[in-house]
Amino acid sequence: MLINVRQSILCWVKSILVETVTVTSKGQVTIPSKLRKELKIAEGEKLLIVRDADTIRIIPLPKLSKLAGVDQDLFKGRKTSKEIEANRNEWTKEFEKRIQQA
Repeated sequence: MLINVRQSILCWVKSILVETVTVTSKGQVTIPSKLRKELKIAEGEKLLIVRDADTIRIIPLPKLSKLAGVDQDLFKGRKTSKEIEANRNEWTKEFEKRIQQA
């Protein structure tokens, strides 16, 4: 479905949530609560802002700690070594540090 939002702006919609938000004097916008709940975006969570031509995309960044264990079935019955745990913690800290610098 194609919706003509304004004369010069077209928006492709795939049965998604479409809402209007207002930019504050500080350049802030509020993500609608329904969308925050659906995407499980919590206070303090990091989001990636991407400019693509005349479009701004906001992408939730997964924490490395949330990815831990995604390969659980593959390594069933094995324990993670202390070295791997230390690496995961170090990578998470480094990733968060780089996000803050960006």
